[in-house]
Amino acid sequence: MRVAAFTVDVDRDVNLPAKGRTSALSKCHDGDREETRFGSSMRGLLLLIKMLEELEVEATFFFEGDTLLHISEGADVRKLLSGHEAACHGVCHEDITGESTGAPLTDQELSQMIDDGRDIVKKAFDRDPVGFRAPYQHIDERTLRLLQRRGFLYDSSMASVIDDEGGIRPWRVAGDLMELPLAQGKDARGKKIVSYLWPMHEGRRSPGDYAAMAGRVKSGVLVLATHSWHMVETYERGMMSESQINSNLDNLRKVLGDAKAQGWEFLQLKEIARKWKG
Repeated sequence: MRVAAFTVDVDRDVNLPAKGRTSALSKCHDGDREETRFGSSMRGLLLLIKMLEELEVEATFFFEGDTLLHISEGADVRKLLSGHEAACHGVCHEDITGESTGAPLTDQELSQMIDDGRDIVKKAFDRDPVGFRAPYQHIDERTLRLLQRRGFLYDSSMASVIDDEGGIRPWRVAGDLMELPLAQGKDARGKKIVSYLWPMHEGRRSPGDYAAMAGRVKSGVLVLATHSWHMVETYERGMMSESQINSNLDNLRKVLGDAKAQGWEFLQLKEIARKWKG
């Protein structure tokens, strides 16, 4: 099996962990006050949906609960994401393990986050979400066990190194819960590269870097990931100009187009998890 998934974290704009806080902030630019923003995430989501329709690619969108509630006020998300998968990404971009905030979630807080996040997605799309990605990719065993007990099908928070034979494969992490990892490998210069595309949006990598990485994977599952806000805003430089947005989208279009040209079949993560589980 040689399949790929394009995944999008739909969370608050330029999410920034805050020491001692459960909820993430949005990074401020040009002297703006620190606050929580959702406008870039909303605009980026609309641009991504349009591009995916043009490329005929089905995707998996991991929704942070708060962001989904804000987006739902101005858009029919059920209609907008018709043909795509909606999965869970916490409620307010919680740092589950406390690695960045120094404030790990208690067992009760973690359980509430999973339940609330799932309920928000279920209400918005009228279907039970079966996938989860931890904010910041900070995951632990207790979270995986809770996901398994809640009936989730898969998690996609970890990264796995492409093996010497070019394979990257899902595995069971808790009972029947599957892990569908991001890919990690080396680029042409021997430097680490991960299939999270944010360095490209920040101007640190080219589409060719990811095409080369995809070409090294000979079997298994290639999971690509990005943020919706990263279509229109960068972490380091702030809001993009219209020409920068178009160039950014062209780069992403090239990454997906190159993968399709290499023979990768794009599926929703839940479909991939069910195939591997079987």
